Amino acid sequence: MRRTNVSRQRAAICTAASMAVAVSAFAGDLAADPEASGSPSRTMTLEECVAAAVRDNPDAKSKDADVAAAEADRAGVRGEFGPKLTASAAVLGNTPLTLAFGGTSLHVPTAWTGTVGASLTEPLSPLVVIYDQYKIQELGVDVASIERAAARRDIALRTIQAYYGVLEALRLSAVADDSVTQLEAQERQAKSQFTNGVIGKNDMLRASLALAGARQRSIQTRGQVQIQRGLLATEMGRPLDEPFEPAPVAGDPPPIDEPTIEVAEREALNRRIEVRELDQKIAQAQRGKKVAQAKLFPVVNAVGSYMLLGGTLIQPAVNVFYGGVNASWDVWDWGTTTSGIAKASAQVDQAVAARKKLADTIQSEARQAFVNAATARDALVVARAAVTQAEENYRIVTKKFEANAATSFDMVDAEALLTQARGQVETALYDALAARAALQKATGAPLPGEP
Repeated sequence: MRRTNVSRQRAAICTAASMAVAVSAFAGDLAADPEASGSPSRTMTLEECVAAAVRDNPDAKSKDADVAAAEADRAGVRGEFGPKLTASAAVLGNTPLTLAFGGTSLHVPTAWTGTVGASLTEPLSPLVVIYDQYKIQELGVDVASIERAAARRDIALRTIQAYYGVLEALRLSAVADDSVTQLEAQERQAKSQFTNGVIGKNDMLRASLALAGARQRSIQTRGQVQIQRGLLATEMGRPLDEPFEPAPVAGDPPPIDEPTIEVAEREALNRRIEVRELDQKIAQAQRGKKVAQAKLFPVVNAVGSYMLLGGTLIQPAVNVFYGGVNASWDVWDWGTTTSGIAKASAQVDQAVAARKKLADTIQSEARQAFVNAATARDALVVARAAVTQAEENYRIVTKKFEANAATSFDMVDAEALLTQARGQVETALYDALAARAALQKATGAPLPGEP
C-alpha cells in the first residue's frame, strides 16, 4: 500500500513538472502581448480618475439630464403666472339666396367674410395654487441636483475602489513574479544538488511542482490586472482598451478623521446629502397637499377680449371689446377633491417616515464603515509584522538548505509563507485605503477628486 502511494505521488509530481514547461511558455506569450500586459501610456492620479468619472460616467450624464428636465418643468410652471394671450381667426361664406320684401325680391350672391380676435386671461385666485406648484417644481430642481450629487458620490467611491483594485492587482502580480523568480532559483539549486547526489529526485520534482504553481498564480494575477483595469475604465466612462496607469500610493494610509463611532454617526447625520434630499421631498409633499386643498375653492380669472367682425352686404364691419371676471366652482365632485387631499396627506406622512428610516440607515452605515476602516488598519499592522517574520523564516530555511540541513519541501513551504505574507500586506494596504474612502462617503466627508 505504501509503495502504491509513493508511486502515485511521484506520478503526480512528474505530471506537474511537465506542466511547468507549458505554463512557462504560456506566461511568456502573455508577457509578450502588449495589449494583454496592459502597457500604460500615461499616469493618472486618483483625483484625476475621480474627476473624469463624475464627468463622463453614463450615470452622471443621466443625472445631468434629470436636472435639466426638472429645470424645464420649473420654467413651464413659472409661465403660468402671467396672462395668456389667445388669438383666433375665421373665414365664413354663405350660399346664394333670395330675400323677399313684399312684392320685391332681393338676390344675395355668394359672399365671404372673416373674423379676427384676441383674448387675454389672467388667473386671480389660481395664483396661489400656481405659486405652490412653482415651489414644488423648484424643490424638484433641488431634489434632482441632490440626487445628482449623491450619484456622483457613488461613482466617486466606485472609482476609488476600482483605482485601488488596479494598484492591488499590480502589486499582487509583482509579488507573484517575485515568487516565480525565487522558485526558479530554488529549482536550479535543487537540480544541481540532485545531479551531485545530495537530494533525491522527489525533492527536485517538488521544487519543479512549486514553480509550476507559482507560474500559474502569476498568469492569474496578470489576468486580474486586466479585469481591474477594465472596471476602472468603465467607471470613468472610457474605452476598455484605453491605456493609462494609476499613480502608485506612497506612504501609509491617512488616519481616520472620526475618533469614535459616535462621532462618525453624528457627522453622518449632519453631512449626508441624502438627508437634505428627503427634507426637500417632505417640503414637496406639503406643497402638494396645499395644491390639493385649493381645489375646494372657486377659480376666478380676469378676462379681456377684442374681436373684429368682417362686414357683409347687410352689416358693416364692427369692433367688439369686452372684459370682466369669470368664476367657476366644482360644488360637488363625488369626493374626488377630498380623496386627493387625503392622498396628499398620506404622501406627507410617507415622506416623514422615510426620513426617519433614512436616519437609522445612515447611522448604521456610518457605524459599519467606521468598524471596517478601523479593523482594516489593524489588519495592515498585523500583515506587516507577518511579512517581517516570514522573511526571517525564509532566510533561516535558506541557510539550512544551503548547508543541506533542510529539504526542498522546507524551502517551498518557507517561500509559500513569504509569498502569502507579502500578498496579504498588499491586500491589507488597499483594503485600508478603500475602507477609509467608504467611511468618508458614509459620513458625508469630501472624497478625493469629488467636485
